[in-house]
Amino acid sequence: MKHTKIPHILATLIFAGIIMFSLTPATVSACEIEVTVQEASDNSYTAGDTVILKVAVFLTHRNCPEGIDATQFTAQGMEVLGATQWTEVSHNRFERLVKVRITADEGDEAIFETQRTCSKEGGYDSLTLPVGTA
Repeated sequence: MKHTKIPHILATLIFAGIIMFSLTPATVSACEIEVTVQEASDNSYTAGDTVILKVAVFLTHRNCPEGIDATQFTAQGMEVLGATQWTEVSHNRFERLVKVRITADEGDEAIFETQRTCSKEGGYDSLTLPVGTA
C-alpha cells in the first residue's frame, strides 16, 4: 500500500505546481511597438543627416480603449520633420513613417522613443542611433 500512495502524492504535487505557476502574474505589454530605420545603410550618422524611421504598432488587445493616434513620440538628438498618417497594414497592426534630422553632436547618440499609455499596460520601444564624424 505504501507504493500506491507515492504516484498519488506525486500527481498532487505536480498539479499544485501547475496551479501555482499559472496564478503567477506576468508582465505583458498590451501593445507591441517596433521602431526601425526604413533604409538602414549607415552604422553611424552625422549632424544634419535625414533619416526615415518606421514605427510599427501591434495592438495585442483587440479592444484597446486608446486609438492609434494616442501613440506618443519623443526625440532626443534629432528633430522630427514630418510623418505619414497611420496605416493599418493588417488587423490591429499599424505603421507610420517618421522623417527626422540628426542634431546630436559627434560622439553622442540620437534617441527616438515611442510610447502608448492605457489601462492595459500600453507599450514602449526606442531606437538609438550613434552619431559619429562626417
